[in-house]
Amino acid sequence: MTETLWLLAGAYVALGVLVLALNIRSGWPLWVRLACIVAVSALYFVTWQSLQGLRGWPTGQALPHHFILNASTVTEPDEGDGDPGRIYLWVTPVIDDDPIGTPRAFALPYERRLHTQVQRARDEMRNGQLQLGTATPDVEGRRAADTNYFAPETQQIQLEDLPEPSLPEK
Repeated sequence: MTETLWLLAGAYVALGVLVLALNIRSGWPLWVRLACIVAVSALYFVTWQSLQGLRGWPTGQALPHHFILNASTVTEPDEGDGDPGRIYLWVTPVIDDDPIGTPRAFALPYERRLHTQVQRARDEMRNGQLQLGTATPDVEGRRAADTNYFAPETQQIQLEDLPEPSLPEK
């Protein structure tokens, strides 16, 4: 992935050089040339922010409705540093009782109730019990955080033991 980022950065540098070269020799009005330079420069930042999700960073999107919890970690709030704390979950979506796709990392705002649930789920997973999660939109409709880093809405998250599979009759 790092090689892809370097290639993409090189392509944008080449594009910037091309725009600058065209602007030096062109007869376009000054405002058009400046607008082209600003637009290409803005694309650097937009692309960099867009690629952060591709580099393996946890997403701030909402969790899938049903999921299997693969792993978790909690960063507790630190008032000394001003860190609000986060809860990271690595989950696999479940559709029609079947895990679908590859696992994905999610970042959630720290909540004491969720921290307790995640800790209990982690203990159960250490004992060999898989954990099934359900995420539903918060009925209160409050915002998750003012930073826009997290999912736009809070979710009620429930973690429970994965039920034993029911086997068909013989």
